[in-house]
Amino acid sequence: MSSPPHLISAAGPLEILPGVFRWSADSPAHQVELASHAIRESRRLVIFDPIRLVQGLDLPGGGVILLTNENHLRDAAAWRRNFGFPVWCAPEAVVDLPDLLRWGADGDPAPDWIRISLPGGPAGETAFYHPERSLVVFGDAVVHLAARGLEILPDKYCADPARLRESLKALPRFNHALFAHGDPLLGNASDAIAALR
Repeated sequence: MSSPPHLISAAGPLEILPGVFRWSADSPAHQVELASHAIRESRRLVIFDPIRLVQGLDLPGGGVILLTNENHLRDAAAWRRNFGFPVWCAPEAVVDLPDLLRWGADGDPAPDWIRISLPGGPAGETAFYHPERSLVVFGDAVVHLAARGLEILPDKYCADPARLRESLKALPRFNHALFAHGDPLLGNASDAIAALR
């Protein structure tokens, strides 16, 4: 889900795991919470689906922005303009942003992360797995909203609900999950998500 440019997180990023930061804001236009994440690597940040921040992150010298699907451009253009971070997405995602880079065609923006394509959700739906951190970052495929709990993206938002459920079987085992919509799941995340299928 893209965000209107005025949508700004009311608070600075919270460090929810060592080197893992989260910030969020409610979107009246979408009637859902939008969450963004940044993972600190040795000399840069890997930022997922960014919305704006009231307080900034301590930038270690650089960064890269990864979009988890075609609906999550959010405020990536402003981050690119303000900080010079390149913006990357899946080749099949239709995103209206000049100079957008595509993984595979333009290189590998985050070699420490394993990209897992999740067809059946929005175009370009991709989960990102970091083996050393035992962490997966989700776009829309799985959400964890306070009002609804942990769930696979509702069918009405899916291109092919059955295919999305099948594609989730490709996920490895992992401890922690971050969601573009809803609270993180810290501990036993892969078991909880497997139980949804």
